[in-house]
Amino acid sequence: MTARCARDEDDDAFRERVRRRIEDAAAADDDAATPTPTPLERERASTLEDDESVVAFVLEKHAAKDYFACLNVRRPDCDDLGRAVWDVGDAELNRAFRKASLRVHPDKNRAADARKAFDAIGETQKMFKDPVRRAEVLRAAAERAFKEKCKRDPEAMRARAKAQEKVDAETYADEMRKQREDAAKKRAAEAKARSAQANRRKRRAESDEEEDALTAMAKSLEAEEEAKKTQNVVGGNGDDDDFAGVVRRKSSKKRFMF
Repeated sequence: MTARCARDEDDDAFRERVRRRIEDAAAADDDAATPTPTPLERERASTLEDDESVVAFVLEKHAAKDYFACLNVRRPDCDDLGRAVWDVGDAELNRAFRKASLRVHPDKNRAADARKAFDAIGETQKMFKDPVRRAEVLRAAAERAFKEKCKRDPEAMRARAKAQEKVDAETYADEMRKQREDAAKKRAAEAKARSAQANRRKRRAESDEEEDALTAMAKSLEAEEEAKKTQNVVGGNGDDDDFAGVVRRKSSKKRFMF
């Protein structure tokens, strides 16, 4: 019985060795039938594979609205309130756009979807240049970053609530201060307007008094002129007056003598 088992194991081992030799011979025949690529062909194949992977990456991230990965720029972080914190300026964004667009440009990238990836990079740049859309993307990224921070640190939510209370208190104080300043400015403006109106009334009153005085003076001068004219007519003037007086005296003497 033991000898039979030993013979069966030897047969199994023999069959396994035969199978391996047949497989190795078939693999050798396949390798001999397939031509070995040249170094240039290997480089071109590697470049094409790299181009296709870059294009696929850009299209995938753009479809997922991961615009930061599209341009290969840093993602925004968030503060304790969950607001976006992003230190990437316009100059860095422009450099990232130029680099990404050159990498997927149809004239340089041989992938089939290079044009689609190039258009996706252009749309991403337009989005970042639009202040409204850019703010929306940053806010969404900051929310995701804050959620990740809360997962790492459960106290982050409590810290956010405290920070929000502080901001609300400061905002309320600023609002009250602004209201007081506006009220003070309004009172000052009203006082200035009342003072200006009082000055105008005073100037008008002084002008009226001056006009009345001038009118009275003019009337007085006219009255004096009229009085002089009347006196001249009644009493005479110069030599004619003397002659008239002599005539009147002579006439009176003659009437007295008769």
